[in-house]
Amino acid sequence: MSHITAEELFDRVYGILTSADGTSANRMMHETLVLACHAGVKDTEQAFGNIFSQVDFLCKRCRVSASDKYAIQSMRRHSNHGTPLSREDLLYDARALCLFISAVFNTPVPSHVTPLIPRENRRNGNARKINARYIRCIVRSWEGSMITAETEQDMTEGTLTIDCTGDDLRYITDIIHEGTQLNLLDCNVDGDTVTPQVVVVEPDFLTDISSIAACFRDHGHHPLAYTVNRMQPRANTYATLLGNFASSALDDIVSRRNGYVLADTLRNNFREKATEYCSCREFNGKKFKEDATVQAENIMKTADVLSHDYDLGQVAVEPSFVCEQLGIQGRIDLMTTDMRLLVEQKSGRNMNIERGHANAFGSMQTESHYVQLLLYYGVLRYNFRLGSGTTDIRLLYSKYPPSDGLLAVAFYRRLFLEAIKTRNLIVANELKIAAEGFGSVIDSITPETLNTAHDTSPFYHRYIYPQTEAVTGPLHALTETEREYFCRMMTFVYREQRVCKLGAQEGVTGCAADYWNMTPEEKEDSGNMYTELTLTGKERSNPDGGYDIITLGVAQRETDFLPNFRPGDMVLLYSYDRERTPDVRENILYKGSIAEIRSEEIVVALTDGQRNSNFLGDVQRTGRDGGKRLIAVEHAVSDASVNSAIRGLHEFITAPAARKNLLLASWTPRRNTEIRMSRSYNPTYDDILLRAKQARDYFLLIGPPGTGKTSMALRYIVEEELADGGTHPSILLMAYTNRAVDEICSMLEDAGADYLRLGNRYSCDKRYRHRLIENMVERNPRLDAIRAKMASTRIVTCTTSMLMSKPYFFRIKRFSLAVIDEASQILEPNIIGLLAAHMKNADGSIRCCIDRFILIGDHKQLPAVVQQDESDSATDNGTLHAIGLYNCRNSLFERLINIERANNRKDFIGILNRHGRMHPDIADFPCRMFYGAEHLAAVPLPHQQEKELNYAVNGAEDGMDRMLKQHRMIFIPSPECRNLDISDKVNTAEAAIVADTVRRIYGYYGNGFDASRTVGVIVPYRNQIATIRREIEKLGIAELEKISIDTVERYQGSQREVIIYSFTIQNRYQLEFLTGNSFCENGFTIDRKLNVAITRARRQMIMTGNIRTLEKDTVFRNLIEYIREKGGMAAV
Repeated sequence: MSHITAEELFDRVYGILTSADGTSANRMMHETLVLACHAGVKDTEQAFGNIFSQVDFLCKRCRVSASDKYAIQSMRRHSNHGTPLSREDLLYDARALCLFISAVFNTPVPSHVTPLIPRENRRNGNARKINARYIRCIVRSWEGSMITAETEQDMTEGTLTIDCTGDDLRYITDIIHEGTQLNLLDCNVDGDTVTPQVVVVEPDFLTDISSIAACFRDHGHHPLAYTVNRMQPRANTYATLLGNFASSALDDIVSRRNGYVLADTLRNNFREKATEYCSCREFNGKKFKEDATVQAENIMKTADVLSHDYDLGQVAVEPSFVCEQLGIQGRIDLMTTDMRLLVEQKSGRNMNIERGHANAFGSMQTESHYVQLLLYYGVLRYNFRLGSGTTDIRLLYSKYPPSDGLLAVAFYRRLFLEAIKTRNLIVANELKIAAEGFGSVIDSITPETLNTAHDTSPFYHRYIYPQTEAVTGPLHALTETEREYFCRMMTFVYREQRVCKLGAQEGVTGCAADYWNMTPEEKEDSGNMYTELTLTGKERSNPDGGYDIITLGVAQRETDFLPNFRPGDMVLLYSYDRERTPDVRENILYKGSIAEIRSEEIVVALTDGQRNSNFLGDVQRTGRDGGKRLIAVEHAVSDASVNSAIRGLHEFITAPAARKNLLLASWTPRRNTEIRMSRSYNPTYDDILLRAKQARDYFLLIGPPGTGKTSMALRYIVEEELADGGTHPSILLMAYTNRAVDEICSMLEDAGADYLRLGNRYSCDKRYRHRLIENMVERNPRLDAIRAKMASTRIVTCTTSMLMSKPYFFRIKRFSLAVIDEASQILEPNIIGLLAAHMKNADGSIRCCIDRFILIGDHKQLPAVVQQDESDSATDNGTLHAIGLYNCRNSLFERLINIERANNRKDFIGILNRHGRMHPDIADFPCRMFYGAEHLAAVPLPHQQEKELNYAVNGAEDGMDRMLKQHRMIFIPSPECRNLDISDKVNTAEAAIVADTVRRIYGYYGNGFDASRTVGVIVPYRNQIATIRREIEKLGIAELEKISIDTVERYQGSQREVIIYSFTIQNRYQLEFLTGNSFCENGFTIDRKLNVAITRARRQMIMTGNIRTLEKDTVFRNLIEYIREKGGMAAV
């Protein structure tokens, strides 16, 4: 249960009734409803897509009457709109909200509120007739094929009956439960009875179109095929390389048909896919060029054909779409921006074309490709209201000339409905796994289950069955421990997916459903959306590519606009009609990432460059009038992490038994005590380095803050491994974030080491881009030379996610040692596949791609972000507890440490206990409270031996100046500043305190001030960043506008001379967020977020917060008392 109380919620309602104006009342009502819902559903094991479903669940659980429930849902709808309420409407909605709070908390409405609200509900008028084309509803019950549901639209008591007796819909009642959300499309409405033609189950669970289509094979289609496909290793074959080339050729040819040069496409494609080319075992350069020439010639002929009817200069490349009504999303190869032409390309063989025989549906395309195009039809119909005759949809098989390979796709309703049914069954299965565990389906995942057509052909038995068995067979050959581990970890991943898709609390967890469950006003209010952007400029990062660097002007905002974006965030960019509300469902979307962000403009790097300079349409230019369209940017949601985790877990179960046993604690790690160091590096590190070298399987290095784990320990590990030249060492250095990989690159540059960086130019610091493969290709674009360079380079560095996306790199190199920094920040499913990566030898035997590994981390700093509730990720199985797995949210690093300590082994754990960052006055508190067992001590470095801060004060000196000059640990109490019009994630009083403190620090340092080193500001919420930034901008000091202001999570791994921490919170319920990553060790509460915040500071740590709220937490109370005893409590 959340910390928020009914009393606090009723006080919010009282404040709305007595002081809120009509504009802010809606939003405050909605925020209060969200808080009440979060408190009510927190102890459940269910995910909820939006507030509608949460209210429905809680009303049923709390036995709210039908009339009251209708009033509550009406209030919810009203609060979700920006239209000011009349006083009468406000009073009735306040009554409904009070009834809801009362029911959820099982407490009466307080006496100071009851006189302000009506005694009874408003009488309902005639129900508004619903739109028969689209109805969103929640299942209440069903009998036979008739479903009773509550609708999102206004109806009498919100109840309707859904007739699913038709042959296409009878399966629906087999996969629903009470609370399931449905979209009813193309309905016939007769009174309260609705007969839909299409039903979409849990539409907020967006499913990828190509993944649905991939389930359709000659041997049938089954929802578990979706599961099996996700477990398959990422393919890198000759066919996929040719497909990648053909896709690039299509873009190049369509955009510059008259000047097309095949060699340019080959060269650019090789530069972008060098790893894939070098690691493809079946690659034949001569044959590839011949096949590529055929593909290009056919595409050029196709472009000539299409150009007669369509303006190919108006093409958009790889545009994306999300369709809420059908619950699907996808990306199209090519489409004109007027939506008159859509082309999907396939480069492989089509046996229907080669044999001249049509398929069962009377067309020449393969069934899976047909399904894919039919779902695109659905997107155009339900997103843009375009009929089947409006858009010319073509399927291009570029292996063949257009006379054979350019196929017009006709809408085939039966197959379309079968595709939607398959989508529904997939979603139901995914949610079943999340609810009941992967163990509920594992025994059903067999080739026989997937062969729904009962195919007995020689082709099936020779090719399809072995491919399927290679994935499914290992699932049924697991030991008891392996099965328990695999099923529990898969369940964890599927539950995380459920939250990422549907959300746990509206607008908080950042799920795909927020695209439509939150209004643009709500998204802007929370900073999760930019609207009314104008186009400042377009650039090409590659002269041969399309426009991919888009600079956008930010409109002048009201003072309460607080952007929630940072460089590196993945986003969706789209233009929209300035007369309409921006909506991802109504526009062509372009994926990219934030490259730069400033208050007056943002820069987006598109994933796919656009050669059509007018791809955004008639948009307004920055600083000019005119333009029919404006631009919006929203956060993008990706399945990449979930898919990577699933593949990684399957890689683990197919690994050699020795590696599985090692990672599951049934194999004791080995140590060779005869191994010796080549030399002494540093007395502080030598013992750890020796034990790390002697460890033959793994070594765990705990690196508390400032102990030099990257700059010194990792450097020494690398140098010692390379010094052992007789074994031909090859080292893989990885980290979770690109920032950490950049730190590794910096260390390697300082050491003068030769290394290779995997990644792309946008994820790599400019200083290290010359180490990227694509730049090596620029210097020497020969396959044999690049492959030899990759094989001979002894050090490779990258993020763990990058290597998980390119596992075929292991075909080029085998590593004697892998070192993973930030290991405590990586969820086990996202790393286990790398450590278990394996390849087949020529004789059929299996070898691991990594001989031994070292994990570096600190489990007392922030872990990976997990969105599901901690109870959902906990384990209750003795077999799992025996291998140290008590909660799936803990890292492999932490689990292995627990295993070593449980077995009283010290040989495979090293602790760096000399820190060179914090001054002892700062280090004292975290060393006492968080690192008592590690016995941390200062190096000491010169700044750690300073007796005074030596601040110079110019002009008059006041009490705050004296405090800042005399103390290194300071707490500045912040006053109450609640405002009904401002989010609880913003604290204006603390923003002012921070700005004033930064100004003083700037004055103390004078000419020695360096924005990148001197001071940094840490906050718990992204919303507070913009508030502080705005206060600092008021100072008019340009240098201060460059300082880093970020969340604790983003500051991990960084340091500044002075750190200022704004706690921000003013409500007790917010303590849960601030302390959510805490755990107990040896009687001490380890607050990981606070630990990271304090240990970023070198010379001074300044904090500001609301004492009344913070003292309700034991650790914060101890901190405040500690600072008070040391004399660092500022007077206010």
